[in-house]
Amino acid sequence: MPKLRTKFQLSSIPITKNTYKKMFALIIGLSFFILSSLTKTPAFIYAEDTCKNISDLSDRATCYEKKERETQAKLNNTRSLLDSTLNNINQLSSQLTVTQAQLDGVQNDINGIKKNLDEINQNLSDRNQKLSDKISIRNSLLRNYSKKNILNDLELFFTRNENANLSGFQLSSYLYAFSKAANEETLKIISGLNSEIQGFEQDKKTSEELKAKLETAQKNLISLTNDIAARKNTAQSQAKELSQKTTQYEKELENLQNKILALKYSDENGSVGDYEQPTSKTPSAPFKPAFAAFSYGAYTHGNGMSQYGAKGRADSGQGYKDILKFYYKVGTTKPDSFPKTISVKGYGTLDFQKYLYGIAEMPSDWDTDALKAQAIAARTYAYKSGKPICTTQACQVFSKSKSNNPPSKWKDAVDSTKGVILDNPKTSQYSSTTGGYINNIGWDVKGDWPSDAYEKKAGSPWFYKAWYTKSYNDNSTCGHPHPWMKSSEMADILNAWVVYTKGSSGEKSHITPLTTSCWGGDPYSTDKMGDVAEKYIDNKYTSVSDISVDISNGGDTSKVTLKTNNGTVSINGGGFKTIFNLRAPGYVSIKNTLFDFETVN
Repeated sequence: MPKLRTKFQLSSIPITKNTYKKMFALIIGLSFFILSSLTKTPAFIYAEDTCKNISDLSDRATCYEKKERETQAKLNNTRSLLDSTLNNINQLSSQLTVTQAQLDGVQNDINGIKKNLDEINQNLSDRNQKLSDKISIRNSLLRNYSKKNILNDLELFFTRNENANLSGFQLSSYLYAFSKAANEETLKIISGLNSEIQGFEQDKKTSEELKAKLETAQKNLISLTNDIAARKNTAQSQAKELSQKTTQYEKELENLQNKILALKYSDENGSVGDYEQPTSKTPSAPFKPAFAAFSYGAYTHGNGMSQYGAKGRADSGQGYKDILKFYYKVGTTKPDSFPKTISVKGYGTLDFQKYLYGIAEMPSDWDTDALKAQAIAARTYAYKSGKPICTTQACQVFSKSKSNNPPSKWKDAVDSTKGVILDNPKTSQYSSTTGGYINNIGWDVKGDWPSDAYEKKAGSPWFYKAWYTKSYNDNSTCGHPHPWMKSSEMADILNAWVVYTKGSSGEKSHITPLTTSCWGGDPYSTDKMGDVAEKYIDNKYTSVSDISVDISNGGDTSKVTLKTNNGTVSINGGGFKTIFNLRAPGYVSIKNTLFDFETVN
């Protein structure tokens, strides 16, 4: 049984003071987080694609570039808010962890004090039983003391005790001494009992007060814990919502980037048009070493007829039926119920022949057999469209002025093949220049590729070209007026490849051209890209000394091999094309899956 504490001792229990100190520090330390609040983010809704209906490719690219900048700004803002929220969660989590440890300590203190109070209360209960007996003794003593009857001094003086052989004087002296001692002892006992009874009552009161305070403190701790947990849950919900919104913005940004790439890097169809594009000379490298990517073909889906290939074949003496047979693997037919009219967007219903007069997909001064092959391919495409046909490269380019006044050679090609279409081909597509390889057909050559490719014989300006302008009809260069790249720039491409293949989605979104004036976005600097790449590899790439490619029998560049400061590294051709086009400066790009590199040392 523990020793009973006095009033002073009970009110000075060290553990109780520590408990309140901890509680006070805890409340002050957490006040910042408990008072902070988070704003709920509304649900995300994808915006309507207003750019897709723009017919001019350059204007559509500009529209998507603007959308990319706006979306990137939204994404950056959302990421900032998410980072702030996650930081808040981390602080709350850290504080909650510390607080829980403090709460556990305080709870242990409370449990210890409760144990002490239970022992004290048991002690008080035992004392209460014993004091009942002592109170009876005290009361008896008081009664006896108040009723005592002793002879006065004169009676004692003349009294003689025969048994004790004492004179009255002697007896009086002895009785006086005894009475004095008995009175003093009785008063001491009574005083001690009174003091003990008062201490018991005070201890009992103090114990009850402490117990009430501890119960209040425990309730406050539980409330505080619940409040912190609620704040953390709210922050986690906010973070989840922001994370979802960030993912959605990243998805939208990815979609926009893909659309920009489709325009910048020729994933859409491109045809020759009414006039041939002039052949341009590749600018000389302004520094050494220098590296440039050269694409075989451009603006092509690679399906069906190559227009420059058809020209090369016609120039070599092939007739239009042989030309069509090679590119589509079928003959021609003339349906009995061929329609007389066609629905054309923006012009309503037109006579089918008049519509074909306006097709502006091949220069009218080309060989007649090339023009006839084009007329049949265009007629087949329109016949199979089955809906109002558009007038841009998304379908077939149509010119109303040409329809009203068609060039004679083109009109003759349309008239001489009236009603003739391809006989159930798998595709009726065509494009300007494929690079000498046709999907599902093979190499379009008369001998060896690339020297004997029909597109090269026909003089296609896109057969082998290093691209650095915005498009084939827009010579903007975005401050990079040549296709050449430095050794450090090629190393930056490799670092971007590492981040693209191994980094987080947030890191990947920073892989855009450094020339933000044209593309917007939030690209990593060269140094930052290298630092991020070094998180995933032993050493970042700093230089490239040579580049070579492997070309497959399937008509694409299957592998790109680079000699670097980290040794030789090989990358899949398609993967390299993607990362090159995402990171290369300005409008420098690879236009086709079939490409090569030239090096100037």
